[in-house]
Amino acid sequence: MKKLIGLTLAVLVAAFVTASPVAAGSAEPVYTFDTKVKPAKPYKIAVVLKNFTNPFWLTHQKAADQAGKDLGVTITVLAPTKPDNVEEQIRILEDLISKKVDAVVVAPANTQAIAAGVQKLNAAKIPVVYDNTRGSGGDFVAYIGADNVLVGRTMAEEMVRRMGGKGKLLVLEGMPGQQTADDRLKGVKEVLAKSPGIAVISQTGKWTLDEGRNVTENTLQRWPDLNAILCIGGEMALGAVEAVKAADKEGKITISSMDVYPAQVAAVKAGKVHYTISQAPQDQAYWSVVAAIRALNGEKVPQEIRTPVVVVTKENVDKYAEQ
Repeated sequence: MKKLIGLTLAVLVAAFVTASPVAAGSAEPVYTFDTKVKPAKPYKIAVVLKNFTNPFWLTHQKAADQAGKDLGVTITVLAPTKPDNVEEQIRILEDLISKKVDAVVVAPANTQAIAAGVQKLNAAKIPVVYDNTRGSGGDFVAYIGADNVLVGRTMAEEMVRRMGGKGKLLVLEGMPGQQTADDRLKGVKEVLAKSPGIAVISQTGKWTLDEGRNVTENTLQRWPDLNAILCIGGEMALGAVEAVKAADKEGKITISSMDVYPAQVAAVKAGKVHYTISQAPQDQAYWSVVAAIRALNGEKVPQEIRTPVVVVTKENVDKYAEQ
């Protein structure tokens, strides 16, 4: 966990308000964040994720649990039984109020819809920290995650470079309505708009392996000469890999991915995925717990904290591998 504490974070300032009770945080960009904190009380902090099916969120679960052990607070990690179900997420938030938790860290399944639950937490004076995905409609202490527009730009710029600025590209989008998906797609479109030599089909893969495979299979029927697949999420990339293999086109189609959990590491090392993007998910969860503790202590908390964005290839994948 020392690795988590040592990483440098970048900050992008956006519209925000500060949740009560917490000292006013800095509105200036912050590039480092001290994770050494001592809880004033034995706090109970709930961490509400999008699901327990995607390895990315299991990484968050492990990091949040580790933060609790390292820092001496009680961590409860929850997620909807139906993956990415915002209605169930809201019910979880409502139940946490009755359980009298001290703070809530949440990764919203839907940026806009989560507002109903966040507003109820505000009314109960329970501080809210956004982990990985921004919410809306209520007050919050901090948002901790990657600059997802930058993520989109970075993955698209690398893909354009590898394609030589021409060819046919499939973009596998995330779940519409989630800040992470929408911002990454925005960054991708900004770059591709400057690459007229690349023809694009862009369709949601809903973050899942099955949908990533299905969309890729359908695209290959339309474009058997497909050159590349840019995947905004890692599970979709694994589905694309399966579809490309089934079509006997391994080595002929460049595939990008997202995150560096074990399945992605294996795919990169095997040459099935040509590059992926690290956004340091361990830090997102760990630092979210730290931010919640600082808020409960009445300390100042940076309101926008960004984790690093790095292109990961076979050459550096071991350095950025996630647990």
